[in-house]
Amino acid sequence: MQILLTGGSGLLGTELAKLGVPLIKPARNELDISDAASVAAMIDQWAPDLIIHAAAATDNRKIEIDPTEAVTTNIIGTAHLAAACLGSRIRLVYLSTDYVYKGDQGVYTESDELAPGNLYAWTKLGGEAAVRAVPNHLIIRTSFGRGKFDYPAAFTDKWSSKEYVDIIAPDILVAAMSPLTGVVNIGGPKRSLYEYAKERNPDVKPIERQQSSHDSPADTSMDLSRWTDYKAGRDVVRGVNECRICRSPDLVKYLDLGMLPLANNLASSASDARAMQRFPMQVLYCRECSLSQLSVVIDPRVLFSHYTYRSSVNKGYIKHCRAMADSTGELLSLGPEDLVVDIAGNDGALLGEFKVVLGVNVLNVDPAENMSAIAESRGVPTMNKFWSGDVAKEIVEKHQKPKLITATNVFAHVDDVHEFFEAVQACVHEDGALMLEFPYGVDFIEHSEFDTIYFEHLSYVLIQPVVRLAKQTGLEVFDVQKQDIHGGTVRVFLGHQGRHTVNESVAVFLAAEKDGGYHSEDKYLTWNRDIDHLIAELSRELRILKQGGAKIAAFAASAKGNTLLNSCGLDANTIDYIVDDTPEKIGRFSPGNGIAIVDRSVLESDPPDYLIILAWNFAEEIMANTSAYRENGGKYILPIPSFKVVDA
Repeated sequence: MQILLTGGSGLLGTELAKLGVPLIKPARNELDISDAASVAAMIDQWAPDLIIHAAAATDNRKIEIDPTEAVTTNIIGTAHLAAACLGSRIRLVYLSTDYVYKGDQGVYTESDELAPGNLYAWTKLGGEAAVRAVPNHLIIRTSFGRGKFDYPAAFTDKWSSKEYVDIIAPDILVAAMSPLTGVVNIGGPKRSLYEYAKERNPDVKPIERQQSSHDSPADTSMDLSRWTDYKAGRDVVRGVNECRICRSPDLVKYLDLGMLPLANNLASSASDARAMQRFPMQVLYCRECSLSQLSVVIDPRVLFSHYTYRSSVNKGYIKHCRAMADSTGELLSLGPEDLVVDIAGNDGALLGEFKVVLGVNVLNVDPAENMSAIAESRGVPTMNKFWSGDVAKEIVEKHQKPKLITATNVFAHVDDVHEFFEAVQACVHEDGALMLEFPYGVDFIEHSEFDTIYFEHLSYVLIQPVVRLAKQTGLEVFDVQKQDIHGGTVRVFLGHQGRHTVNESVAVFLAAEKDGGYHSEDKYLTWNRDIDHLIAELSRELRILKQGGAKIAAFAASAKGNTLLNSCGLDANTIDYIVDDTPEKIGRFSPGNGIAIVDRSVLESDPPDYLIILAWNFAEEIMANTSAYRENGGKYILPIPSFKVVDA
């Protein structure tokens, strides 16, 4: 990560430089933030991923006499940095002050009233206003002092969260490199200035505010809950610092789609949809094992406790499940006495086919209450839980060891993949198998499937890292089969080590990945440039059609569609509505862009000139099911792997 630090020679900048993280620290004669051209040239030269803006005029008394430097540095200079970040993926972290709060009651939260009490605080608040224009920004409100309190006296009746710079600098660096956005308070415990001073200057004398000739706020202490929750892992988001398979910290970012909302978090109004919290959508490559993974993890309880995607709605997927039951039943000789467990089995669509085709016993494990209820109503017994070691143990105790455990389009959602495999290893029958099916990393790259990137999809997987993980957890990959569904997936069979004959397909896939360059970061960095061009092309072509008077709608309020729309900056000004067949989605609004989701009747009553198929992996089925629209002159747009218009 390229980190540019302004104010590197200042109190905080000097301390940050001691923490062992490489920093670009231009001197003042190299970077004059009051000069927009100087700022733009420096950012163009270094192309930083992150800017920590610590440069500031901070002398309260001097600023009250002449605020020129503070206005120039704190407001104008900050605005120049913010303007230079616009249109890029640069993260801007701004060091603000606790003095922006009113200062009369203390324990301020980030959303409390702002009422600066002096010109210094007003100029810092002016800087905050500029920083908010940058999508990936973090404003840190804080207060710190030198490593030793050098004054002879300190106030006993002035309270704050002030901390010594050597203590607070590591927290500020962690926050800057975190996925946190918006505003966060960082500091020490609430205490009087005298208590703070006494920690490092035992000879300091007590004094009251009324004895000073200079006025200052009585209590600017801050509520630090957001920061402490993040450090304790209680925040909705956390950063990824190592590979989830091999534990290597050697990760390189190769794709950044900007700040995106949660793809399946549908809203009840357009305004709520547009105001949704966004998180950085970045993909990292592991130089050690070649796994691709997101730079952040969202709390799975937020993502999966209520789910709007229903497997059974897609008839193409049902056909796929039926064929899977046939082929897998034959491979493992499944019969009526065997148990098949489906991890995150949604509404029971897959297990329903296994019951019909093979007559086996089935058990669904799914965390979404609404989907579990639907599965039960379909006659598929369901445990409404996340897959875990405890769940695996409960299955063995209450049922039997499953002969087959399926996990279709699930493995990529899992953060702790070691626990996932270990639970399978402890549960599956000695001659049984785990069958994974997931979008294949090769197809992901070859077919430009950037829209399959969303926060549920934590990993983008090749066979090599799966083989490595299996060996670490007592399992073995014994067969790999290519599937065409969802734009290209692989079906991977794993069993206890030494219990199955390893098919030559495993070696074939591993060799093809190596020969194709998928174990080199250059492959991914080149792909990144291609995706930037594709996003620009999609956005440009759709806007040209709209400016020409065309009415454009979309089909399928899918997660991938949400990524595509938000990455391209498309909203209700370009896309009139989204058609979907899922009852839970109709009447809602697409996250981030506020586009209304409607049922098929609108396609007939208010037909568009163009219908962009967001679920392009089921394009043929969708076009076949909307034949009336096509016969009336409607045209389709396929966005992936490149912009394409399909005429009637």
